[in-house]
Amino acid sequence: MRIVLLTLLSALLASSLFAANTTEQSKLSSDMRTMLSAMVDIQRAGYYLNKAGVKEGADRLIKSLDSLLTTDPTSYLPDDKVNAGKFAKKREQMLKLYAQELILAVENEDTDEAMSNYTLIINECTSCHSRIRTRAWK
Repeated sequence: MRIVLLTLLSALLASSLFAANTTEQSKLSSDMRTMLSAMVDIQRAGYYLNKAGVKEGADRLIKSLDSLLTTDPTSYLPDDKVNAGKFAKKREQMLKLYAQELILAVENEDTDEAMSNYTLIINECTSCHSRIRTRAWK
């Protein structure tokens, strides 16, 4: 009876830990989709010189970056890429900086600076995804 009870208890504990990781991964996935949507909105607004749209997209991008800092990379990365979590955290800092500079450039009506910051944001996203994700273009 004791063995059955211990087995059930350990199964319950394991399932609760799995559920916590699933919730964390789900939040990260949701935030990544929000970041992608924000980038699309920034680009669309930029094409039409919609300053308010660019600022709203950049603000949404900044607000969704927190999950890169709060999510435990060991919960979603393979063992050989666990240290890439530090890389992702650095990308978060740079993304926030470039998004804030994008907002300032739009407020100052500096189109070249705004385009430069948008490009820097895209480069940060791409560098992180190409390093952390295992799939490569072929």
